[in-house]
Amino acid sequence: MKKILTFFLCLGLLSNLHAQDNRAVTPNGFLSDYSRLVLDPRSADNYFHYTPPEALGRKVGKIYFLKITSYPEDKQFDLIDRPTADAMMEKLDQILRKKLKEKNLLADTPEQADTIIQVAATEAKAIDAGRDVIDFIPLRLLTKPIKDAAMGKQQQIVVTLEMLMRDAKTNQIVFEAVHHTAGKNIGRTGDPKLQANSKSLEPVVDVWTNKIVSEFADPK
Repeated sequence: MKKILTFFLCLGLLSNLHAQDNRAVTPNGFLSDYSRLVLDPRSADNYFHYTPPEALGRKVGKIYFLKITSYPEDKQFDLIDRPTADAMMEKLDQILRKKLKEKNLLADTPEQADTIIQVAATEAKAIDAGRDVIDFIPLRLLTKPIKDAAMGKQQQIVVTLEMLMRDAKTNQIVFEAVHHTAGKNIGRTGDPKLQANSKSLEPVVDVWTNKIVSEFADPK
């Protein structure tokens, strides 16, 4: 657990000593205070976190992991239909539990844990490599050459997953984070059928679960 202690100490110090721009985070209501989140220096623009001062140096042993949901629970994602979103969250939940159990970090009940983790999927957006004003003009107002150019941009799905960690005994928040995790390309700009499927969401599951487990099992 010494590595876990070092991990939280480093994250906490970075959060409190190096305030950075958090405009890439949308307050979705799942976390307690989005204004405190700062960009992790190891991340390009996709990982924001905060450790309260009173939680600095706190040891993390066994984790009780609540089932992953969307927030709000009836959330309708623009680019992922509800059955696909449910399947993604179920896959995230299953794989993360399996990996945490392999590292001997998973508790079966809250009473056996010293940390409770709750994760929610809150957003799904499409990004492209060269975003500009043309993307915000309705395609029906564009001439055909411009419309063809706008339709040419490949879009990549990005899912936002938010994590809330509490002390199992006191229920106090000890860590909060927002991850923007990219999937595969899902089509081109302007396509009215632009939609993510299970295949395009596979990297979200793999990348995010690996990141979470590596941070708890072998923090850098």
